[in-house]
Amino acid sequence: MAAVPKAAAPAASPLLTLLQLEREARHAQSLEGLRFVIANRTRMLLPYRQAMVLAWSEDQAASVAAVSDVPAPDVNAPQLRWVTACARQLSLHEDSRRLHRVEREAVSERERAEWAEWSAAHVVWVPLVKPDGQPVGVLWLSRAEPFADEELVLAERLAETYAHAWGALVGPKRPLPAWVKSRKLWAGAVVALLVLLLLPVRQSALAPGEVAADDPFVVAAPLDGVVARFFVRPNEIVTEGQKLLAFDDTDLTSRAQVAAEELAVAQAELRKAEQGAMSDIQSAAQVALARAQVDLKTAELSHASGLLARSTVKAEQAGVAVFRNANDWIGKPVRTGERIITLADSSRVMIEAHLPVADALVLDQGNAMVMFLDADPLRPVSARLAEASYEAAMSDEGILAYRVRGKLDPGEAAPRIGLRGTIRIDGPRVPLFLYLFRRPIAAVRHMLGL
Repeated sequence: MAAVPKAAAPAASPLLTLLQLEREARHAQSLEGLRFVIANRTRMLLPYRQAMVLAWSEDQAASVAAVSDVPAPDVNAPQLRWVTACARQLSLHEDSRRLHRVEREAVSERERAEWAEWSAAHVVWVPLVKPDGQPVGVLWLSRAEPFADEELVLAERLAETYAHAWGALVGPKRPLPAWVKSRKLWAGAVVALLVLLLLPVRQSALAPGEVAADDPFVVAAPLDGVVARFFVRPNEIVTEGQKLLAFDDTDLTSRAQVAAEELAVAQAELRKAEQGAMSDIQSAAQVALARAQVDLKTAELSHASGLLARSTVKAEQAGVAVFRNANDWIGKPVRTGERIITLADSSRVMIEAHLPVADALVLDQGNAMVMFLDADPLRPVSARLAEASYEAAMSDEGILAYRVRGKLDPGEAAPRIGLRGTIRIDGPRVPLFLYLFRRPIAAVRHMLGL
């Protein structure tokens, strides 16, 4: 029996191909996967030479996202730049959201001149518009043969599926709340903001500071010399008459000894002159000269002895010996009147701040000051501004600053002298706008030289 020949498999109908492409679009897991389907799998339904998928950004700018048969398109390639330029021009037309054939007259003269180089003769513009009317992209199809009307009907149906899948992957765009679009509400918000910026607030500044003595007694160098030793330690409590420090007395001792010897010689000369005056009237004139020499040497000895006595400095009153480090002074030559130690009353203290010039504000006597000690930041120390320098000077930190001192409020416990912390200095009340933008305004004025 002769074999029955097998029937040829029927070609897939456009409807089945459409359903298959819709299924692949719905099952895409990412935008990249969906764009790949759009650029490459659409060929199963609509034969073309090249397909490009352009995506719209938030500012409605077009950019090529996928190209058929190209894994990773270069957006800076000349052809893609040409297609992008054409898409931007076509998006401004009234029919930009409808599927239509693209005529060369629809683009500028420059793009028309390059049409034959970068595209096939016939192009179809397939917009991808979500159900809410928001465009998400465009499918650019090109080939040498014209597109039939039946093909455009299938392409329009497929574009709806692609746009729906695209929107599902991107997620719904939440509409703006109604209050955001309310002009009255925005006008009220602007007025409220202006009123808020005009509200008066207390101007303040922060500066590093320390606890200092109030009217301390200054122990200065009584003579020119070199500091030899200290008898007290920093912040030690001393009593009146207690030794504080001593100068090198080697030279002073020698000068006192020489002065004593010269006085003895002058006294011997005086006795000799007095004895000679008894027998020789002419020698009587030498007595007055010898007596004057004795007085001179006596004064020199008294001066040398006084310097030797002052080489040991004693406390003229009781208090806390405030100085930094004895080793910083030992061996250092000092001049008469140079400050070495201050004797402070531990019960009379002030807070002292060095306010940087950039943070300077109007300083009036009596302004509130609050110090937050580094050692005890939870117990602020309240004070009132007592004095402020008119000229800025370099602080120990190397910052040009004003020296500001404040007296403690009544009832405030006096902290230990030398404690450091941060001091807040309150100024006058100013509008909130000036409080927030004082520094930027000052910087602009400095830049403009106003």
